[in-house]
Amino acid sequence: MHAITLARQRLRARIQHPSTPQPVRLAHGLVEKGQGRFLPVLSSPIAQAILARGYEARTLEQIYADRSFEQSLVGRMADRVVLDLPLHIGLRERFEATVGEICASAVLAVREGATEFRMLFAPCGLGSELRAVAERLRADRPEAFAALRFWGVDPDTDGHLLPQARRRATAAGLQAEFIREDLRRYRGVDAVVKREGPFHLVSCVGASQTRTVAEMGALVAHYTRALAPGGTLVIDRWQPVSNPGLGGGLGPQMTCQNAQQFNAMLRSHGLTIEREHATGEGGNVVIVARKMG
Repeated sequence: MHAITLARQRLRARIQHPSTPQPVRLAHGLVEKGQGRFLPVLSSPIAQAILARGYEARTLEQIYADRSFEQSLVGRMADRVVLDLPLHIGLRERFEATVGEICASAVLAVREGATEFRMLFAPCGLGSELRAVAERLRADRPEAFAALRFWGVDPDTDGHLLPQARRRATAAGLQAEFIREDLRRYRGVDAVVKREGPFHLVSCVGASQTRTVAEMGALVAHYTRALAPGGTLVIDRWQPVSNPGLGGGLGPQMTCQNAQQFNAMLRSHGLTIEREHATGEGGNVVIVARKMG
């Protein structure tokens, strides 16, 4: 019996070794967790990325773009199945709601006489929302676009994310500054506030994917202090879905927060909830809150 156990341990170590092809490692992981029924999803490169690294910025950007970059027909078809999951449709709805609310806030501020509109994205990832806001306002509201100033903060654990975000922002002709910092540290953000003044809008959309209400409360407390009186906080929370289906096999799931507790937390930090956008069956809710003056 001991010899069999030892042999299994050696086989497991060999399969999970970095030199083993990723699909083999991922397949072994699904089988070990009793999720062998999800093995067909490994035909999708997007599903492999989610299983291997979770919903990190590069994968999110591909989900937002709603397209497969796979060359093979089988890979493209499998990616399409994954992209059409309710969770991923919900992520795209979250993206559109976030961009729309930010654009509306900027337009209203400029209409009321603001000559500059400072906004912070925490986390910013590859700057997808940032660029989408700029693109929409440049086309539809050039007077608001001229007032925009962007900052993004992200942990960027491998050091490759923010340089790419910076290059993309520059290519789009945007005035943007990126800070590599854990969202819980605040030093870089505090320095910007001291130098430039508080932000007119802060987006914490995406921060709740792995955080409890209490953990989100610590972030909200700081980023609310970084907001100007009357400023806008755009944030999201997750709620359970009745039938995750295929999405239930895609590795790390979003951390769900109780709606009453989450909203009470926002109010406890001097925020008034103005609107909520629920993303259908995706399980995400985008919240627009305003800092009381």
